[in-house]
Amino acid sequence: MSQEEPKPTPCPPFRRIVTGHSPTGEAIIESDQQLTPYDPLSENFPPATTESPIGFTTLWQMNLSSFPINADEPCPDFNNKPVPLANPDGLTARIVNFPPGPGMMHRTLTVDFGIVLNGEMELELDNGVKTLVRQHDLVVQRGTIHAWNNPGPEPARMMFVLVASKPLKFGDKVLEPSPLPPGLDGSALGK
Repeated sequence: MSQEEPKPTPCPPFRRIVTGHSPTGEAIIESDQQLTPYDPLSENFPPATTESPIGFTTLWQMNLSSFPINADEPCPDFNNKPVPLANPDGLTARIVNFPPGPGMMHRTLTVDFGIVLNGEMELELDNGVKTLVRQHDLVVQRGTIHAWNNPGPEPARMMFVLVASKPLKFGDKVLEPSPLPPGLDGSALGK
């Protein structure tokens, strides 16, 4: 009796949650879906398996002005130094540790990519909509007023990449960033 070859296991999907705005500018969850990794090196780009040479899941792509890379510029030292929550002219990448409890409602003029590394988080929009975000889920937050709440009994950790954007406009209405407390607004930079 011949043994059957084991079938390759599909690569696990990746959950992506995308915020957006209604036609009137109200924050909404625009999309909440499972993205299937694909094999970019095979004909017709089939779903990736554990036997594929590589599996891609494209989470997001957008056009930006090119960011220069200067080989002569030293690596910046941000260790234990306050920086604004968002860089209005570029990109900010950071790890955030959240103690249990509610977060602070805020809006920045950025597109944020947030991945839960440990624990679970709750994305809350200003209209009261709440979405549970589990470990390894990704949120693409596009300029909505939102808070990150930690519903669990233990600290949670997320990684964020914030990319500067232009102000959001809905008709004549321009959605402005929310005021931030000292330490997040950049006012502590000179101290």
